[in-house]
Amino acid sequence: MTTRKESPVSSATLFSLLIFLFSTEVEARFTPHVCSRSSCGDIEIIDYPFRLKTDPPGCGEIAFQLSCENNKTILEFHSGMYYVKQISYADNRLRVVDFNLASGSCSLPYKSVSVDEIIDDHHYRLVSTTYTSFIKCSSNLSEQAYRLLPCLSGNGSSFYVSYDNYIISNLQGPCSFISRVPTVYQTVLFPSYDSILQLMQTGFDLEWSIGCWDSSFSYDCYKSGQSNPSDILLFLHLR
Repeated sequence: MTTRKESPVSSATLFSLLIFLFSTEVEARFTPHVCSRSSCGDIEIIDYPFRLKTDPPGCGEIAFQLSCENNKTILEFHSGMYYVKQISYADNRLRVVDFNLASGSCSLPYKSVSVDEIIDDHHYRLVSTTYTSFIKCSSNLSEQAYRLLPCLSGNGSSFYVSYDNYIISNLQGPCSFISRVPTVYQTVLFPSYDSILQLMQTGFDLEWSIGCWDSSFSYDCYKSGQSNPSDILLFLHLR
């Protein structure tokens, strides 16, 4: 039986062709598409890398998709819902506020934010932000760091809100952790209940990156389709 040997030249040519096609496709992902700007309510310019759900395919990046509801621009961030108050393309920053806290009224956040999720996020990171934490207690607290939430307290339970630099998570005794939300940082010690409401209503800043924040290549970043093309090709070459 005659065994057919594969030509080294043809193999090299095929490999080069595959690398070329792959790199072309990846580079295309990082090239802004020529699309008309969108707008929604107070956000007059929604441009690359952002897109609205109603925008044509290929405009903007899916990872930066926004929605427009009742003339309000909305960002879905780790299962939370946030109103977009401002977009700064010069600084690559968004100012957002939790769905339930935008009116400045007494309420729990739409969703509690996981600190680990934000730290590991490939596209967004917090800027000059601290946290406001919500706890539930079976007895009253006298510490000035905690402010009573009158709208939720009653029937033997008291809800408190705390604005501080440290992160509350595991509590012992009569209190348990309920929720937390990022909040714009202010140099204020033990703010009043009304001041905390205003701070939460102000929202917080997210800085965005079209690529991944980590300069070193990671497989998770590769799977998200947001790594630098050169990093992806290096990853394939080393496999």
